[in-house]
Amino acid sequence: MKRILIVALGLLMSSGLASAQTGAPDTLQLTLDEAIRRAIDHNPDLASIRLGTQVETERVAESESAYTPVFSTMIGTSSNVTPPSNFLLGDRGVDTNDLFSSTGVRQRLAWGAGTWHLSWDTSRTTTDSPLTSFDPSLQSGFQFAFSQPLLKDRKMDLARQQTITTRRNVESAELRVKEAAVQTMAAVKQAYWTLKATRANVTVQQRSLELAQELVRQNKARVDIGQTPPIDLLQAEAEVAQRRENLIRANTAAGDAEDRLRRLIIDPADTSFWRVRLEPSDEPVMSGLLPDVDVIGADGFAGRFDLARARKDLDNLATTVEFYNDQQKADVRLETSFRSNGLGGTRFLRDGGFPGTITGTANRGYGSVLGDMFGSTYPTWSVGFTVNYPIGKSYEEAALARTELERRQAGQRIASLQLQIGETLRQAARQVHSTAQRIEAARAGQTVAQQRLDVEQRRFEVGLSTSFLVTQAQRDLLQTQVNLLQAMLDHQSALVSFEALQQAPALGGQQTESSGSTVIALPTSAPAGLFRPGAAAGF
Repeated sequence: MKRILIVALGLLMSSGLASAQTGAPDTLQLTLDEAIRRAIDHNPDLASIRLGTQVETERVAESESAYTPVFSTMIGTSSNVTPPSNFLLGDRGVDTNDLFSSTGVRQRLAWGAGTWHLSWDTSRTTTDSPLTSFDPSLQSGFQFAFSQPLLKDRKMDLARQQTITTRRNVESAELRVKEAAVQTMAAVKQAYWTLKATRANVTVQQRSLELAQELVRQNKARVDIGQTPPIDLLQAEAEVAQRRENLIRANTAAGDAEDRLRRLIIDPADTSFWRVRLEPSDEPVMSGLLPDVDVIGADGFAGRFDLARARKDLDNLATTVEFYNDQQKADVRLETSFRSNGLGGTRFLRDGGFPGTITGTANRGYGSVLGDMFGSTYPTWSVGFTVNYPIGKSYEEAALARTELERRQAGQRIASLQLQIGETLRQAARQVHSTAQRIEAARAGQTVAQQRLDVEQRRFEVGLSTSFLVTQAQRDLLQTQVNLLQAMLDHQSALVSFEALQQAPALGGQQTESSGSTVIALPTSAPAGLFRPGAAAGF
């Protein structure tokens, strides 16, 4: 009889089965690197996380839109008939008609949080008032105004706080993509080696069934010649039925393992991939150098992406604290403006006392109006300060206290995460050691079980053993073979986990998710300068 040990070790790697099916149109010889490449290219969960980076990038654009120059314009006409409220107007009302337009640009500055506004206004007015000097009158003017915060908002306003936070969240999203890639690769490796092991287990169970069937054949021959009682044949046939059931279960487990791997690497658009048989062609490699558990400490998790993301969140909270600290200051602003006006149209020439008698007209064209405007013939300017300060506890003071607590809380979560990472890495390193030792123990047990089966088989052939003892020896050998398969699978899983845990948490375990961004639209105000209440800022 061929030695079962040699057969089991050969079947463990499934190389014979793989080569037998090479070239079959429905079989894909799959290396581990190819499986990982397919997962990186096609895994929808990883693609969804990549889109999260684009979402955060668009939020940066949302926050930076606060600094986008805003162009505004309007054009309109109006008509106004006023009652005769002045004794000079007599008993009739005054009909005034305007055609007007205004065009301007305003912008918030990225540094210093100041805002500026440049506008150009023009109008044409007709009226039947006897007191007017121009009919129609043409008016035009340009104005530049600037508002600069001196305390509150100068160093950190809401627009800048949002921009800093969203840019940092893009970095966090990129770290999350790297973290997810590590987790996906680890999941693919786990699924790959699990499929390899379950396929080998199918072959081991098939070989065990064949041994039981051979024992049935031998017992039937002995029963036919009266050398063995029929009960031995019934016992051997019952064992065949049990091992056939084990083979069915092994095939089901292998099919489930194949679908788990397929789920990770399949292109969702390629539905035919479900009908392709995946045949893992790589062989597991035993690790020569085992990790040293005692040296795993603070430096063991310096490359963890989730820890880096948690620190980004802590930096965001620090930025928010800085923002609310700035918001507690008095709102003191420097307001400046300059305006230049021009006037033209058809001017009435009068003679005599007030209001005088119209003796003629003189036309002053729009070119003269623009000359007045750009020549600063009629300038208007203003410089001043505004001060606003809340009396009592402000919203910003309460928000600062809350954010300070959240920052301290985030710091404690990072400390807890560091301890958890250290513990998890040390446990993973111990798993690598223990599974390597289990492989050695399982191999030794398989060798002993094989020797015992060989002895019982030879004794059975010469009539010194029973069918029950041979069956028991076969069961023991089968169990040691399964134990070896499980130990080798656990060792590969431990190696994969230890490697991945140095960069990312386990997939499906406790995840440290970033809080994301909430961007508030910030319309740009249009400063207009300071003027005495009731005084006109222009014409």
